[in-house]
Amino acid sequence: MRFVCFTLFIFFTSSLHALTLTFAFEDKQQPPYYLGEGSKVLENQPGIAVEMLQILDKRMPEFEIKFIRMPWKRALYSLKSNRVDGIFNASYKTERLDFGWYPTKDFQLSGPIDTDRRITSISYSLYHLKSSPINWSGDWQDLKTELVGAPLGYSIVGDLQKKGIKVEQSSSTKSNLLMLSTKRMKVVALQTVTADSFLSSQSKNTNYNAIEKLSPPLVSKPYYLMLSKSFVAEHPTLSQKIWNEIKLIREEHSSALYTAYQE
Repeated sequence: MRFVCFTLFIFFTSSLHALTLTFAFEDKQQPPYYLGEGSKVLENQPGIAVEMLQILDKRMPEFEIKFIRMPWKRALYSLKSNRVDGIFNASYKTERLDFGWYPTKDFQLSGPIDTDRRITSISYSLYHLKSSPINWSGDWQDLKTELVGAPLGYSIVGDLQKKGIKVEQSSSTKSNLLMLSTKRMKVVALQTVTADSFLSSQSKNTNYNAIEKLSPPLVSKPYYLMLSKSFVAEHPTLSQKIWNEIKLIREEHSSALYTAYQE
């Protein structure tokens, strides 16, 4: 009898995690949302977005989450081919509807996006050399005569191109700032939190001290957990629960998490 009970217990507890979800995020830093470089997921303070999804993992017994890191463009195509179940942090782009699902208000793929179920909001800013002035008033038309650098595959690339602005893409925030510091670019458009963090870490490097952030920011965007089309098709109710829980986690924990990463 004890053997039968033990077997049933093992079966029951293992069935609680019948699903293993693979969530991918970028292998470059995006402080404070994810930290560290390369394929390793940090054990301590991996980043606010990672910790939010770790809380999700603990709250929802229907699955467990496996985190992996890869270049952002590869993450997008891994989602499209259903090799991963989700990616984060993903801003909204219409063309990404071919890759996977955002949380929507009417649960239609192309329906209105439910911004309340975002992970966070992040701004993009322009950076230039202080010795190379840029006319920037907050009007994107100011950039029509410029070649703007931006990270490969980031949503700001399409935003700029749709405004008729020429863009040169390179692999990362770091590579864009390096090109700026060596005068190979005159202006770059970068995620503010990531660029500011990198420049702060290089405060003793005179090359980077010559870089200045322009105000106001280019744009501020909500960022989401995107889920694969295959996962949503197989688990529509669970998908909604995941996005609903992310909203609650952001509301309940984001303030404390931000404080912890400022210490």
